[in-house]
Amino acid sequence: MRPRLLNVFATLALGCFGAACSNSSDSGPAPAPTAPVVEQPAPTPTTPTGRQLIDSAGPTSPVNLIIDPNFALATGSPSYGAFLAVSESGGLITLDTTADSRSPAGFAGNVAIVKAPNATDKRSTGVLLLASFQGGEGPFDAQVWVSKTDLAGNPADVTIDAKGITASITNGTLDGQAYDLTPVDDERHVAGGKTWVLLRTKVTDPLPYGGYFLVNTGTGGGQFLVARPEIVPQSLAAGVATRSLDVKAVRAPRPLTDAERLAMKRYRAIPQRFVPAGAAAGARPKVPARSAF
Repeated sequence: MRPRLLNVFATLALGCFGAACSNSSDSGPAPAPTAPVVEQPAPTPTTPTGRQLIDSAGPTSPVNLIIDPNFALATGSPSYGAFLAVSESGGLITLDTTADSRSPAGFAGNVAIVKAPNATDKRSTGVLLLASFQGGEGPFDAQVWVSKTDLAGNPADVTIDAKGITASITNGTLDGQAYDLTPVDDERHVAGGKTWVLLRTKVTDPLPYGGYFLVNTGTGGGQFLVARPEIVPQSLAAGVATRSLDVKAVRAPRPLTDAERLAMKRYRAIPQRFVPAGAAAGARPKVPARSAF
């Protein structure tokens, strides 16, 4: 009988122990509630206050008819589409270029330095800087930036006249007409002490045989800087974000001067060079051909 009673007492003790454990657990402090998870919004990127990159498509319009507005071909052998510097006597002049990010050409283009061989700071012979371009029905918007320095490169006052510098557009014939570019009063670019003047015009007549873009330096001495020459047919510019020229920029054509006609003859004497696509710069075949201009 004694073992059976011991078993009963053991069973009762275990039951009481379990109940006590259960009661002590139930009577303890309730667990702290868990805070809901709140998703934090992604941080908003801040605009940097230091240097910023500026995306630039180039110094001129993407539909510019001038093949070499950066004067990259001007210092090589003469070729159609490149700029050529011709004295008023008809002789060729070596054209220098420089890269100046402060100029209207910015980082993407060069500046042409036009100087007569016998120039002083007070006197010089005239020099014509010209390049051919392909034409069309028109109208055409044309412009170029010009400035002046003395022979040492110090800034000088630029005038748009026979002693200073002028620019014009001609058609492709020697008995044709010229259209003068005129200064835009509210367009000035001053940097590094130099004052740049914007010359501009609108040619409403068709130019079916193409033409020439000419910059003529005068007899007032010093050297002249030319940047961003541009001629754009409005038909091609319709889908491009370009600045529309004011109708007041339209000028009536005038007859060609003897100096312009002589420079055009000198330019037309350059034999055309046909270059296969992908040809190396040092292996371009030269094929003389009669100019279409």
